[in-house]
Amino acid sequence: MQFTTLNVLALAASATAATFKVAVGENGLTYSPNDIKANVGDSVEFSFFPANHTVTQSSFSDPCHPLAGGFFSGFVPTKISPSGTTFTITVENSKPIWFYCGQTKGNHCQSGMLGAINAPATGNTLAAFTQLAKNATTSTSPPSGPVGGVLNVGSNSSGSGNGSNSTASLSVHTSSYTTSYSTTAVLTSEVASVYTSGGVAYTTSYESTFTTAYGTTVATASVVTSTGSAAGSTPTGQNSGAGSVTASMAVLGAAVLSAMVLA
Repeated sequence: MQFTTLNVLALAASATAATFKVAVGENGLTYSPNDIKANVGDSVEFSFFPANHTVTQSSFSDPCHPLAGGFFSGFVPTKISPSGTTFTITVENSKPIWFYCGQTKGNHCQSGMLGAINAPATGNTLAAFTQLAKNATTSTSPPSGPVGGVLNVGSNSSGSGNGSNSTASLSVHTSSYTTSYSTTAVLTSEVASVYTSGGVAYTTSYESTFTTAYGTTVATASVVTSTGSAAGSTPTGQNSGAGSVTASMAVLGAAVLSAMVLA
């Protein structure tokens, strides 16, 4: 086998790549650590703790809201500490990466549950990002996940002190997401008529205005996650907090209105 310089560099990079482990919610509404310095090719592994958190990428300027095309773990509800569930991303470049928890129950992001990879030491710092998040609007999440990383769902079992084995059960959680489309249109029609009498033209006109509304809700995604639970424990029924995602669809509205006019 012939090795080129690129082959050797690639193998060397693979051999030296590091994995940074981050605890999600282990010490309250925190990522521990939340300020990571990583090289290109390194991995960051997020390990989930109770009760129900996410790892969601955002931009610096818009904390608590997802970055288009960014990573998203999905909601991971659990009562087990640690749950054994991990979400792993790979650092693709040296640009700063910003992330937050999208749980709205308790305003996790606004309360400081956010972090950064390769944040600058001055200017757009992690401290500045945290300050912006305090005044952010209610957190939002992508309509489906996981995306942009690898989610490994753990199943934990625990033994008793004398070494005997206890059975473990698997708790399955389904998070359903819906999208609501709503369009309201006002249509004004003007009617004009002209008649002539004795060589004189008379014009009369009037306007007719009516309002029409159209709405529909469709299911856009159903995300299933599972977590292990030790014998005797009760699977969690935590609310994912994802809520519904509302979208304004101008194109859809125009199509509906056109259909009504043509009908």
